Formats: sequence, C-alpha cells, structure tokens
Amino acid sequence: MEENLRNILSDNAEIIIDSLIENEVLKEIPILGTSINAVKAYRNIRDNAYLNKVKTFIDKIGNINEIQRKRLIEESKKDEKRRAKFGESLFTTIEQSESLTKIEYLAVVFEAFLNLEINDEELRYICFGIKNSYVDDLIKIVESENVPSQIVLKYNTASGFAVSEFKALTFDMTDTEPEYKITAIGEKLRECWKKYK
Repeated sequence: MEENLRNILSDNAEIIIDSLIENEVLKEIPILGTSINAVKAYRNIRDNAYLNKVKTFIDKIGNINEIQRKRLIEESKKDEKRRAKFGESLFTTIEQSESLTKIEYLAVVFEAFLNLEINDEELRYICFGIKNSYVDDLIKIVESENVPSQIVLKYNTASGFAVSEFKALTFDMTDTEPEYKITAIGEKLRECWKKYK
C-alpha cells in the first residue's frame, strides 16, 4: 500500500519540487531553500508532506514586491547566528506542523514580517507558539472574535499565547484561581490573521 501511495504522490511531488526550487521567496529564506534541494535528491512520503506544507506556505504568502524582497535579503545577511535562528524557526515550524492551518498562520505572520509590522524576534516567538499549540485551541485563539474561554487559554500558557495572572491573596483564601489572558504576542498573531487572511 505504501508503494501505491508513494507512486501517486511522486507524480505530483516532482511538479511541486520544481516549482518550489524556482521560487524566489524560498531562495532568500535560509535553510528552507536548501532543504527543498535536499528533498529533490531523496524523497519519501514524509518529504512529500513537507513539500506540501512549503507549497501551502508559499501560496499563502503570494508574490512579494521588491521592497519585501530586499528586506528578506537584508534580514538573511545580518549576523550568522541571527540568520540561522531566522531560517531554523521557519523550517522547524513548517516541518513539525501537524496541520496546514498552522502553516497558514505562519504565512500571514511572515507576510506581516515582510511588511515591517513585526520584527524577527516576534516572528520567532510566534513560530514557537504555533509549533507548540494544539491546533484546535490555536484556531480558537487566533480566529475568535472574542477572547477564548479561560480553559482554552489555561492550556496555552506554554505556547506563549496566554499568560496567567494571580489575584492578591485574601485572608479567607477565596477566589485563588488565576485569570488567563492572551499575551501581546498572541494579540499580534490575531492581528496578522485579521489583516492578511
């Protein structure tokens, strides 16, 4: 069965790989462009899934203008450690995402980055949060008009999209449960989604 699936995927994969290798955006993102070339040399089902994620990412970004392209080149030429962090954040988030919804969120955030609405550190924080969130909760946090319920936020403090705030303790120890709120980085993700979806 795996062989049949591999044959079906390989027909489309070759087309996807060729279009990705020629993509100008990918050529400018450290690590991603190289990873596509490596996949071309050796492909399997997991590699094809990765290619589909990258294709979704690129399709969601769309065309970049010359100013955005220059910013991307500028960003990738900054110091070597920063460049590696930038590319690795995007690569690992795409590679480890179990849902194309997460890839769509990443693409809108990357577009905001290209438009100078978020900086590279915020981009990396959001990559971390996207990668470490349960997709159903992430959808509620990002796409809900109103702030999601306390229970959704409670389980997303580790992602960095929610924070717990404790009230002052009283003598009778009532009302000791923390209140959960969306963080500033979570709000940035919400804003990017509203603007670029």
